Parts: sequence; structure tokens; C-alpha cells
Amino acid sequence: MQPMQQQNFCQHFNFCGGCKLQDLDYDTQLFQKQKFIEKTFKDFEIKQLCNILPSPQIWYYRNKMEFIVGKEKSGRIVCGLRERNKFYKIVDLSECRISFEETKDILDSVRIWVKENSVEPYDLISHKGKIRYIVVKKSKSMSKIMLNIVVTGTKYQIEHNEQNLFKSFVEECKKIPNVSSVYLSINNKLSDNAVAEEVIHLYGEKYIVEEINGVLYKVYPQTFLQTNSYCCSLLYKSVLDEIDEGNILDIYCGSGGVTLQIVKHKNSVDKIIGVDSSQENINAAIENCELNNCSKNIEFVNSTAEEFIQKLWKSKFLTNLSTIIVDPPRPGLSKKVKSILLNLAVNKIIYISCNPNTLYEDLKILNKFYKIKKLVPIDMFPHTPHIEVVCVLEHR
Repeated sequence: MQPMQQQNFCQHFNFCGGCKLQDLDYDTQLFQKQKFIEKTFKDFEIKQLCNILPSPQIWYYRNKMEFIVGKEKSGRIVCGLRERNKFYKIVDLSECRISFEETKDILDSVRIWVKENSVEPYDLISHKGKIRYIVVKKSKSMSKIMLNIVVTGTKYQIEHNEQNLFKSFVEECKKIPNVSSVYLSINNKLSDNAVAEEVIHLYGEKYIVEEINGVLYKVYPQTFLQTNSYCCSLLYKSVLDEIDEGNILDIYCGSGGVTLQIVKHKNSVDKIIGVDSSQENINAAIENCELNNCSKNIEFVNSTAEEFIQKLWKSKFLTNLSTIIVDPPRPGLSKKVKSILLNLAVNKIIYISCNPNTLYEDLKILNKFYKIKKLVPIDMFPHTPHIEVVCVLEHR
């Protein structure tokens, strides 16, 4: 297939590191991603390698973005994403076509507030400054927005010495359409990320709600939900297609994304346990159970995958365990988790991967005892090189 070029949709495309494939028409993107998957996994015998599932929406599809706040040498305040291949430069965005229609309003408000209140953006080299990020989450089904300003400092300093400063931030946020919740996160770490040491609720609702396949999810600042709500329904359905009877273990369950889908839509399951190392995710998962009236045959546990799986050997849950679902972070499964999975020898493993390269490495180990029944590529991230994959493994 000859690559089909299209006019750049976003004015920042040539510089911004957010998208790399926006100059290719969508069919070409899908074709290239399909070929990449076929090439990556050519060493394995795969019973069914499916065609890539396209995203139902290819513009304004993301439900979360982390925008950096900085200052140029001229003193101009900028807010946006890293420049392509230039880590210390920030592209000052006036739009972002893969995130939200409200991006311009949000970033304009942040720039105005920073400038009018003489707030110093954080500098990665000197490690000085106050504001680092503005994290935006949006419920696509309910059209509600949560803003989370990430700053340096202490809780005492923010609640006493800087109280008026952040009251003025809230007032600026109220002018933005659809904003229903505002948080502040404290991050004093030298590393560059938006992870919070402490979170303070400043205004409005404490969470927003997203609906996927008839299941409601509470979204908090620190809880995990798949980034593309529209395409997430396809991912969940791909998993549901492979769920049979018995007990199910969902490792790296987040706030209960897959776990709740199974309880809601699969009556044949005896019991399902969701495990996650984040207490915030587990708290949200338990709340989501109550929100969906799904308290029967479901349990959530705050633990690392390694610690929990080791405890399974003494559990009655293990005797009827038929399927394990894993959705690890980009580095993939640890050696210990892979070893324990092989020792458990369950009938089926459903591996949800956001990184085909680490999935390939993990399959080299798992494939010794498991055959690959199905591989489903899903385009969760249009206009970027990233691909989500659902891999179904059956014991030999």
C-alpha cells in the first residue's frame, strides 16, 4: 500500500512531540500499524492474528493530557507539550486535536493566571520554580472536566501562605466551559513527571464519571483509566469474548476497568479478584463496585502482583482459577511474575499490552508453555506510533 499523505490537521504538527503520524491519512496509519504487528510477532505461531481495530473517533479522543508550564528566555509564559526530539523545549499550544475541544480555553487561562500572578514556572535545570504541569482529565460520556495543577512546595505553605493565590486559580478555572473539578498536586521530585506526593481538592466535585459499555467509573486525579474512552469499549469487548467459567484474576486492575466489565456482562464467572499496587486505584475500584451495584462475587486487593500471586498457593480461589488477566505497564511483566504465571499453569492468560516490543519479550518465555490463540491489535492512539494489543494465551 502506497502511503497516502494528507495536510497536517494541527498547526503544531511539525514541532510538537504529541503526534508523529498526523500527516498520513488514517487508513495508511492503520495499514502501517498492522504490518508492524505482523513483523514484530512473525517468530510466533499465532492461531488468529486479527486485523487492527480502528478507533471509533480519531480526533479529540484522549481523556487525559499532561501539559507542561514553562518560561522562555524572553520571559514569555508557555504551556503545552515537549518539542519533538528536544526535551527541554516546550511547544506553546493553541490547540491539541487529539485531546479536548477546550484545550485552547484551558491553556489560555493557565497562561493568563501565571502571568497576572507572577507565578514562576518550574525549571528542570535549576530545579527552581512553582508550577510544573496542568493535568486535564475529561469524561467523554458526561463532558465534564477535571483540572489538576501540579506545583512544588508544602501543604502548609499552600494552605496558609499561598491560599489566595490558588483561590485566584480556581476563579480562573471557573471561566472554562465544562470544568467541574479542580485539584492541586504537590510534586517536589527532581525527575520530570506529574506524579503527586500529596493531592489537595480545591473546588467542585471530587471526581468525574466516565461510562464505558454500560459501566460507570469514578475518575480521580490519581486513578488509572485507559486513555481513549471511545476505543476502550472495543478493548473491553475483546477481553469479554474470551471469558468463560471459573474464577478470574485481574492483575494490574487499575480502578476496576476490565474487572467490572466482566462482573457486569459475564454471569458465568464464579468469582473475580482485581489486584493493584496503587491504594488510590483500589479505593476507586471499590467505589465503582458500589456505583454499579456489583458487590457480588468480586473483590479488590491492594498488593503488588508478585506478593499477591505468591499468596494464591494457600487459597481456595486457586483450585477453580481458569483465567488470569494481566495489563502491565510499558516495561512488561517482571521475571518473577512470569515465573509464577508459568507455575500456576492456568488454562488461559489474557495479556493486555500497551507496548508490543515488551509483549514480544514476555511471549518468548510464556510461549514455552502457552500457545497464542489470538492477537488483537487496537488503535488506541491514532496519529501516534503506539498500539494496544490483546493477546490470548492457552495452556499447551
